[in-house]
Amino acid sequence: MTKKESIYIYIKDSVSLENIKENVRKDEDIGISAFEIQEKLNIVRNNASTLLNELWREGKLIKIVTRPVKFIPSKAINENVFEDIGQNWKTELTPNELKDIIKEWAVTKENQKEDPFDLLIGSTNSLLNQIGQAKAAIMYPPNGLHTLILGKSGVGKTTFANTMYEYAKKSKKVVKEDFPFISFNCSDYFNNPQLLLAQLFGSVKGAFTGADENKKGLVEEANGGILFLDEVHRLPPDGQEMLFFLMDKGEYHRLGETGKTRKSSVLIIAATTEDPNDVLLTTFLRRIPVIIKLPCFSNKDIGERVEIIENLFYREAVKLKMPIGISPEVLKALAIYDFAGNIGELSSEIKLLCAKAFLFYIQTNNPNVKKLKVEFQMLKREIRENIFKENKIEGKVKEFLDILNDEIIISPSNTSRNYSDSFNESIYDLLFSKLEELKKCGLDEKEIDIKINELIENHFDKVINKINFDGLNIRQLYKVIDKEIVDTSINLINYSSQKLNTKFSSKLVLGFAFHIQSLIKRLKEEKPIKNPNLYKIKKTYPQEYKVAEGLIVQLNNKFNIDIPEDEKGFLAFLLANNKDEKENQSKIGIVVVCHGESTATSMANVANSLLNSNVVKSIDMPLDSEIEEVYNKTLATAIALDKGKGILLLVDMGSLGSFGDRIMNETGIKVKTIDNVSTLLVLESLRRVLYKKENLTIMHKSLTKKEKVPTIGSLKNKKKAIITVCVTGKGASMMAKNILFNVINESSSNEDIDIIPLDYISAEKDSKELKKLKDKYDIIACVGSLKPKLDVPYFPINQLLNDKFKDKFIKFLQINISKSKNQLKEGQKSIYDISREMLEQYVKCLNPRFAVAYIKKFIDKLNLENKSDESNLIDLIVHLGCMLDRCIHEDIVKFDNMDKFIKNNKIQFMKIRNASKILEEAYRIKITDDEICYILKVLKK
Repeated sequence: MTKKESIYIYIKDSVSLENIKENVRKDEDIGISAFEIQEKLNIVRNNASTLLNELWREGKLIKIVTRPVKFIPSKAINENVFEDIGQNWKTELTPNELKDIIKEWAVTKENQKEDPFDLLIGSTNSLLNQIGQAKAAIMYPPNGLHTLILGKSGVGKTTFANTMYEYAKKSKKVVKEDFPFISFNCSDYFNNPQLLLAQLFGSVKGAFTGADENKKGLVEEANGGILFLDEVHRLPPDGQEMLFFLMDKGEYHRLGETGKTRKSSVLIIAATTEDPNDVLLTTFLRRIPVIIKLPCFSNKDIGERVEIIENLFYREAVKLKMPIGISPEVLKALAIYDFAGNIGELSSEIKLLCAKAFLFYIQTNNPNVKKLKVEFQMLKREIRENIFKENKIEGKVKEFLDILNDEIIISPSNTSRNYSDSFNESIYDLLFSKLEELKKCGLDEKEIDIKINELIENHFDKVINKINFDGLNIRQLYKVIDKEIVDTSINLINYSSQKLNTKFSSKLVLGFAFHIQSLIKRLKEEKPIKNPNLYKIKKTYPQEYKVAEGLIVQLNNKFNIDIPEDEKGFLAFLLANNKDEKENQSKIGIVVVCHGESTATSMANVANSLLNSNVVKSIDMPLDSEIEEVYNKTLATAIALDKGKGILLLVDMGSLGSFGDRIMNETGIKVKTIDNVSTLLVLESLRRVLYKKENLTIMHKSLTKKEKVPTIGSLKNKKKAIITVCVTGKGASMMAKNILFNVINESSSNEDIDIIPLDYISAEKDSKELKKLKDKYDIIACVGSLKPKLDVPYFPINQLLNDKFKDKFIKFLQINISKSKNQLKEGQKSIYDISREMLEQYVKCLNPRFAVAYIKKFIDKLNLENKSDESNLIDLIVHLGCMLDRCIHEDIVKFDNMDKFIKNNKIQFMKIRNASKILEEAYRIKITDDEICYILKVLKK
């Protein structure tokens, strides 16, 4: 045996398709290198490399282009993989190309195991009857029935015809070579009837001008299989006659051919967008026994439309090899828009959205962003505006869309979320086993009651948060739960939402559906359902309990079952503890718009990060931006954010201040504007939106009355405290207390903070106990397993175990403490420290530490510390820091009506102009008169 033969046998035996699949699954290297040949076969590496390349040139190996180069046997994938995925054989592949091929092949093989029609969205709904017709037609002996598919442009006629072919191929167990599928669009040649007929039936030399040789047609190529004719109404009458003669006799002749009859056994599937009675010969129509009409996109069930949208986004995610985040407003807008071009037009719109999102992604160039974001303002104007015509949306459609409140993440990995694994243990099984366990331990009834209470308290929250929930996906639920249960759950949640006048978290659909499934299963098995804490839950959640009674009645009627009284407690607990916690739900929207590349974004990021929110939206205005372009972005953002409570618009200067009035005039949305925005202003605005029950007018008035930094005068003698909350006050809140002690110690703070456990009911109902605590303490935060209605920032206990989130919480504590120290002690240092801290978050060219020192000299020169309160000083310092950053970066700003403003404030202007020389000399810059005017405007607030 030669060395080359030894190498080939070794590689063939070492690398099989199964080995490759396993390596792909584990993300390991694939193939054999020359170094391994040297080690295993004792062939010198250079010689091994030469022989490996010879085997590669002979087609026996495929080269994997990596370092070092590796090889796999061609037979391992050539015979099994390339053909299945319809790809030409390649002799060289990169590791990623090989992995992609294997993954695509695995998906293809998996799909081949299924009924091809099952892969069509709507196979059990809008396409159910059509699929039944198609299967009957394609399988009718001996060769099937000719079929005409009707439907408007873009409804998926070609896809449906292809699926008919795949079903026939699989059912008849034939291969492509023996059972061809030929597709032809008659509209491609409708202006040249002769050429069209020649394409179909073939032609002989000289049949018409340009026919230089004999040519066979598609009818001949499709012999023994299917000929799909799209836009068949473009076929001229004589062509239709030739076609129905073929359908009748199985005979035809080429164009220009006389005396010779050819034979072809072809099943015709035709498609048209027109009324067949108007465009097709009656004699042709008679030969087509099966007519299938496909529904328009707008006529499909709303759940189906959402599924189609998700599927189209998935295709783009695969192409881009990146996850795509879709805002709920985008999903809703696409789902209710009447696309004239149906799914085809929808597909084009989604491609355009993804292109915009990708462009924004590469322009942002932020390594921390791992996904594309498709936002509402990226939609076409007519699609955006359509969503606000709520009177056009039917009740059931609106109910379905109301549960879509979270961003949908579409991943290219196509990894299905296995919900069933996360919900395989019901509360009933847990209670039954836990009760038995506690009784065996000899605990008394009171101790058992406490333990069971903690179990019920934690179960639903743990179960729902156990999985990585990237937005509600009804399609995935249908795969693991009966569709009737899922749809009933959605209806019952919408019913509860109306009765309780509240919004629920999208996750509730998930938990509710699995709970109902478990309930029905247990009732059928005649296993007892007992809730030992029924009375306590009824007392704690009276409104939810009353609604649960109505749910029980509806469930009994729907599924013809008899649900016991105890179940009301579980449903009440589910309703009470799954209220929608999205910060921007039915709250005032906040939009920050500033000049510069990232000024607004930085302010919004600081505020959102510190208060664990995503409410504040930002729009940056680079110097080369057109004002109208920025306005349109602001307008779209305001429309998307408005939940009926209005928009707070925070801008830095200039013509941006006029945006609010324009938006109100054009849309009717209530907008209040504040200029000279600072990070502290954004923080305070967000705090008020999240934790104060103020309307837009009151909040705007408060913020413009120099209350941008919360006054702590009434808290001078109060000690700081953090409340920990759970249902009993003894369970999760005690755990939170222990965790917080460690976190506060890590924060290196000298501030003494008390941690006070409190039961959920006391915190929720603004009890006497809570009022006493508020009188005694400055309560800065709440931590727990349930979120009460407190006007302080809330942090879930489970997130404090996450290092990244813990760092954010420590930062929150430090800023909260430093802010209050500044206000209590009126120390000069703390004011500048806070300002420096703010500037560090978003300036690009400036060193805040040195800048603040020079700014202090500027302030001393004007003797401002004795004339201004601390909140104004902080705003001024931050503004000056941003101004210096702009000047260094040579960003130019303009002040409206500058000459008039200077004339009216000449003395103050000159004082600031003289003091600004300190900053100009320190940074070797020129501070324009426009910037001086803005400084003066900040001081005059």
